[in-house]
Amino acid sequence: MSAKEWWQKPGLGIQYQIEHRPGWRWNRNYDKFNASMRDAKGNFKFNGPFCRIKEWVEFSKKKIGVDYHLMEIKWHDGICYFDTKLTDWKTPNDYGKQFAEESKKAEIPFLFYYSSIFDHNPMFDTIQPLRGVTSSYLDFGKWSKPFVPLMGIFLTYAAWFVYRYYRYTKTRFKKKKEKAKFLSWIKLNRFRLNPRRYEKYMLGQLIEIVENYRPNGLWMDWYQMNMDRSGSIVMDFMKEKYPNIILTFNNSLGWDLKWAHYLTSEFHNVNMAWTKANKFRNSKTFWELIGPAALSWDRMEERADPYEIIRMAAIIMANGGKVVYGLASQMDGTLYPEVAAQMDQLGDWYIPRRNLFREAIPIKYKGKNVPGVKVSNSKIKTIGTRLDNDYLIHLINFGGKESSIRVNLKQKRWSSVEKVLLEPKKEEIDLKAGLKEKYILLSDEDLDPVDTILRIKRRSGE
Repeated sequence: MSAKEWWQKPGLGIQYQIEHRPGWRWNRNYDKFNASMRDAKGNFKFNGPFCRIKEWVEFSKKKIGVDYHLMEIKWHDGICYFDTKLTDWKTPNDYGKQFAEESKKAEIPFLFYYSSIFDHNPMFDTIQPLRGVTSSYLDFGKWSKPFVPLMGIFLTYAAWFVYRYYRYTKTRFKKKKEKAKFLSWIKLNRFRLNPRRYEKYMLGQLIEIVENYRPNGLWMDWYQMNMDRSGSIVMDFMKEKYPNIILTFNNSLGWDLKWAHYLTSEFHNVNMAWTKANKFRNSKTFWELIGPAALSWDRMEERADPYEIIRMAAIIMANGGKVVYGLASQMDGTLYPEVAAQMDQLGDWYIPRRNLFREAIPIKYKGKNVPGVKVSNSKIKTIGTRLDNDYLIHLINFGGKESSIRVNLKQKRWSSVEKVLLEPKKEEIDLKAGLKEKYILLSDEDLDPVDTILRIKRRSGE
């Protein structure tokens, strides 16, 4: 039985990012960053990135055909992109209201991203464990005071190590030019531990967001098991006050949360998408994977392989998950053109295939390939789903050169196969019989560069 709610189905989404700005990495020194956001008198002076909400929503609907989308309404820097009454560290325009209104007009389910775990609003400077890095935990109430900045330092250097690893092995970055320093020496600062001050502020803002904009959901960043209190507090609060607002937490996939509608985790490349999607294919919970459309969250070059974002989306959705791509804007609010062009290509591919993902249910099987299906090209892996009374076999091309292939369907599992159609064209493929299997031959013209979808029709009643 197919799930009926939008968040219970596989689907495609976009997260519109507002945190990226030239000259700054994801990790940054907030004494310096916050100073760059002030005028000569020390008052907050917003200088971007600005938002072009109407253009973004139109891009979601007409170019990509998304099933839902998100907007970052408050990132780790603490700048609020909505009309909050709790701080002056906010944009002059109420972008949250604009996003809500335009999304409702376009009939697109929408969520607001909210950073619950970090907030570098200068109003928290006196209780901020580390102003010199992004990973600064305001809500580590269970831990001793010296441990809080040490935890932030550890995670910062861990992120730096991963960055360096990917940088030098060239698994993510195709350009060598450095545009900004990822990590500088971390300076400690004096602070006093006062998590309840931040918690009161955070919950007050969640009330503002829900009451003023009525989003379909809240997308919280992020869940830190039982170490950070904010996740648990938000769960209790939303369950009691707004149980019908869809709630999810980044970094929660694989954990047993006491309250969330679906679980989320990140992916950054094809291997991560394949591994995580297969791991959670048979999960009893609804799930989502999110990753940057660009090379990374803070590097706005397009991916070297133009088919990579399509391949990752196909892998995740065919395995029953939702996939969201983070899409950043330039300082004037326009989307980065090269990255947007690759997303546009994804939309062209997805729209005619939407129902093949949205309405399908993953087949339960062990391993990472469909039992009884063998493909002659080792670069092509398989994923199986059910759609109504038919089976769908996704032939995922992992970058191999397109050439004619043979697909064997072993008699033991596929003896009832009567017809094979090529989707979304619905062209019938000649089904041949061998000694121990049935098989089809696919020509160069039949093969999709990313995901060739076969509809398997069986004899009625089987």
